[in-house]
Amino acid sequence: MAGTGKKGSPAVRLAFIGYGIQARTVLVPNLIKQPGVIVKAVCDCDKTRRKAGADQVNQYYRDNRKASLAKCKPVADFRDIINDPDIDAVCIATPDHWHAYISCAAMKAGKDVYCEKPLTYSVEESLLVMKAQKKFKRIFQTGSMQRSWREFRTACMIVRNGFIGDVKYVDCNYGNASAQDNKDISNFVANLGGTSHPHRFFCMWDGPGKKPQSVKVESAPNPDVDWNMWLGPAPWSPYSDQCAPRGVNKFYPMFWRFDDNYGTGYNGDWGAHHLDIAQWGLDMDHSGPVKVICSEAPHSVNPLHGGRRQFGMKFVMSNGTVINHNPFGVWGTVFYGTKGIVAVNRGKIAVWLGRGVKPTAAIRKALDDISFSKMKLIASSIGVNYGFDPSHRLDNQLAQCLDALDKYFKLDKAKVQLYRSPLHEQNFIECCISRKPTITPAETGARASILCQLCNMSYVYDASFDWDPVKCTFANGTGDPAWLKRAYNRNGWDIKL
Repeated sequence: MAGTGKKGSPAVRLAFIGYGIQARTVLVPNLIKQPGVIVKAVCDCDKTRRKAGADQVNQYYRDNRKASLAKCKPVADFRDIINDPDIDAVCIATPDHWHAYISCAAMKAGKDVYCEKPLTYSVEESLLVMKAQKKFKRIFQTGSMQRSWREFRTACMIVRNGFIGDVKYVDCNYGNASAQDNKDISNFVANLGGTSHPHRFFCMWDGPGKKPQSVKVESAPNPDVDWNMWLGPAPWSPYSDQCAPRGVNKFYPMFWRFDDNYGTGYNGDWGAHHLDIAQWGLDMDHSGPVKVICSEAPHSVNPLHGGRRQFGMKFVMSNGTVINHNPFGVWGTVFYGTKGIVAVNRGKIAVWLGRGVKPTAAIRKALDDISFSKMKLIASSIGVNYGFDPSHRLDNQLAQCLDALDKYFKLDKAKVQLYRSPLHEQNFIECCISRKPTITPAETGARASILCQLCNMSYVYDASFDWDPVKCTFANGTGDPAWLKRAYNRNGWDIKL
């Protein structure tokens, strides 16, 4: 690294690009405390937020008797970060449609990158990010932080070592089932099914528990934000404070996540986590599906959904395993093997052994209730110990369950040992210093992102198609290559490697 810490030890001079609630509450606190990290800048196209970010960093240094480091500066244009030779690495937490451009530009400039999930907006971008990491040989971490949580590593260790036999089916559960029948559009969150929504100018909603607001209020001029920069490569649309909230927002903006111009709905939001764990458990970090099968569920009657189905599509992976997309449940990812079942979610895990079954509605409900009796329950924990990192656990029920599974399956001596990361952000910084690969490098994140995009694509175009997981393109004359990329990048924001 270019920087040095005390007594010549390596230092990582870091800048944040995008300062929303994810950066403020998770990324900044977890990265700034890592040994050797010096946070030099916080960039955001909203001047209120970038100032708040720099203030958060500088206050941390003052509170921790490191006042000499309290020199973090607010930056308006990410290109100033990219071109700054005194910055070694960047953490990107912008809306999804900016991830790939900034990641590639940073790697091209010789910087290491931590980028939030989903890694990219389109399949074309996924391929470009993979190509950029190989070309520029930078350290890269995708923010798929569940890979650094013990419950998910344990689940995937059990699966990868064959303890539940051959995995025939996987359920990935995310999205609100009731949204597809909702005809009341006054509560925006209640309308979020699984799929992205056709683009619309305004949300007309004012946050959790709030009453609908008027277009006049939502679109009122905001002199603090560079709206043209916020849009970047996306088509022009009028300013909405649901996309770029005024001031330092205290909620996760969902409007842009469900807009075709900026995101892929819950497919990119939660699917990027649960599909990623399916990919890890199936040993598919370098592969993908060969078929995408259109849902047979009824088309949504929700006025915001554009008639799109919301759940029920399937992947047939290159090893023959079928991945099903279902709504939110107790479990995020469920592996069905010929000799057992592994179910996992944040703070939750359960393992059954016995003769394999094909998932049905009745079996899924029994798994949620831990009342599944066709197999022997080895261990389970479905307590409330939920959080964004291991230090947030509320009790030790999960740890006891994981200890029991480790002992039962002798995981410490298992043939397949998976990457062990204690904390996602810590792993990134350690790898920036050691130059060893992270737990979720660019290809891992990109291939998980491609799953999210193909899933959403099947719903948007109401289509089945064949897929070549090596070339990452449609196969056998199916699909339309135009679906794989944005029609055009506004203002010349094309990725150039």
